[in-house]
Amino acid sequence: MSSVAGLLAAAAGDAGDVVALAEGARSLTYRALDTAVRRRASAWAGAGLRHQDRVAVWAVPTLDCAVEMLAVVAAGGVLVPLNPRYRATEVRGILEPARCRFLLAPASAGGRDLAVEATQLVAGLDPAVAVLHLGIPSGGSDGGAPDRGSAPEPGEIAAVQFTSGSTGRPKGAMLRQQPMLASAAGWTATVGLRRGDVFPLTYPLAHVGGFKTGLLSPFTARATVVLLPEVSRASLVAMARDVPVSVLSAPPAALGYLLEAVRSGELPRPAALRTVVTGSAVVSAELVRALVGELGVTDVVVAYGLTEATGVVTMTRPGDPLELVCETIGAPVEGIEVRVSPAGPPGTVGELEVRGPTVMAGYLDAPEATAAAVRDGWLRTGDLGWIGDDGYVRIAGRADDTMIVGGFTVHPAEIERVLAAHPAVREAAVVPAPDARVGEVPVAFVVPRAGQPAGAAELVAWCAGRLADFKVPRRLRLVEDLPRGAAGKVARDQLRDLAPGVR
Repeated sequence: MSSVAGLLAAAAGDAGDVVALAEGARSLTYRALDTAVRRRASAWAGAGLRHQDRVAVWAVPTLDCAVEMLAVVAAGGVLVPLNPRYRATEVRGILEPARCRFLLAPASAGGRDLAVEATQLVAGLDPAVAVLHLGIPSGGSDGGAPDRGSAPEPGEIAAVQFTSGSTGRPKGAMLRQQPMLASAAGWTATVGLRRGDVFPLTYPLAHVGGFKTGLLSPFTARATVVLLPEVSRASLVAMARDVPVSVLSAPPAALGYLLEAVRSGELPRPAALRTVVTGSAVVSAELVRALVGELGVTDVVVAYGLTEATGVVTMTRPGDPLELVCETIGAPVEGIEVRVSPAGPPGTVGELEVRGPTVMAGYLDAPEATAAAVRDGWLRTGDLGWIGDDGYVRIAGRADDTMIVGGFTVHPAEIERVLAAHPAVREAAVVPAPDARVGEVPVAFVVPRAGQPAGAAELVAWCAGRLADFKVPRRLRLVEDLPRGAAGKVARDQLRDLAPGVR
């Protein structure tokens, strides 16, 4: 399939009565979704959207938001998704370099009126940005003929996904439509998502795991997407209680919430849940075994990806032994190559590099940054890892998180894996802190599991029994939660700032 519009038309033709999107009591079948998107695409054209104009969308994942995002792409526009957790200064920091013509925002999202905030923050922007309320774009008609508008060419840009900017100013990765659809189809085939599956969207639509994996992948399979405007422990537990979820893609922390609810009796075991997909440098063996043993999941799939590669790069496969699922991020998906740089024999640790058709077209208006990130077609991930004899990739940590302790190289992911194996630990993150004697030392931040207290001394001792002495955290702080960026990733820069003060 070469276009989003073509995907929806095909789904309307062969699965027209299957529910495509559901949000609370509202739902759209694939036939109704195709009609709605075609009408909205026509309305966007009527509102003045030109070929490859950029449209920023600052909204939570609702049915209306999903339809509008699909319609922008179907009409030949370019999405610039904005996380609804962003504040005005963050949004301006994206709108200015992106040169968006439109900013679409709802009147209500998480207790905020984003439409009002949007109107205020665009004042003085050059070029001017038109603010539209989520619904009918001004100048368009929602009831006109279902004209698909100007169908985009397959190689054209479908979205500019801005990175979180944790290491500097956000950069916009330009993602092409046809590779995006190919990536979605590959994810679907690997996971085994199929017609009639019920698939909750747990990532923001501003995340490549939201729009691409959360919408396009299940559309490829003709599955039903359940939209969660708010993703929290309460909403996840309520969704799992009320909806027969069959395939779930979620970060480890969200899966931990479900397990805790099942263990406490708050949530019955989800009878329909067949497959869980998750991703992290460290997916603990305890979590994987609990998903299989306590939730009855048949397969746990670990995925690794990044925005600049249009999402997924490697995945474990259904049926893989548990040790591969727990210790690796899988093997490259179809069409993708992964190598370690500098090259060496199997097991050599180096920076992971990726090549394939899903690698971004480049960073928007940033040729120097593009040249630094992509060399001879190979995308530098910034992640350290190694590839085993089995072809599966292991993560060692981020290149900028690696520390040198008394001359020895230490990768945070190795320590985090050991901490995550402790029965009282829900989540852990390790960062370096300066040390006058050995240069740097590892400092751990640990989120304890509810009802299973463990002291810092006990956890340090646990590590000491399983790691070389220079890898053992010198200091450890118990915290209620780890700080996260707008995309939900652990904000390691904040932890690095806190680390020197941990005693």
